[in-house]
Amino acid sequence: MNKQEILKRVVQVIVEVQEVSGRSSAGIDASTCPVFGVEGFDSLSGVEATVMLSESLKVELPGNYNPFISEDGKRALSVGEIADSLCSYVGSEA
Repeated sequence: MNKQEILKRVVQVIVEVQEVSGRSSAGIDASTCPVFGVEGFDSLSGVEATVMLSESLKVELPGNYNPFISEDGKRALSVGEIADSLCSYVGSEA
C-alpha cells in the first residue's frame, strides 16, 4: 500500500467518523488538521478513528500511538502528516 492509498483511507475514516456523529465532513483533504480543524473532532473521535484506521489498513497500531498529534505531543497533525506517520506501520510499500 502506498502513501496515496493510506491518505485516501485516512480521509475516508475521518469522513465516516464525522458522518456517524452527525457532523460536517465537507472539505477534508491532505491539508486538513482534524484536531481543531474539523467540526467537533475531539479525543473520542480520535480514538474511534485510530481503531478504524487500524482495521482499514489491516495493521496493529501500538496502544499509546496517537496518529493525530505529533510525537512530542505539542502539535496537531494534518491528514497528510498522519498518512506519513502511518506509512511506518503499514510496511515498506508505503
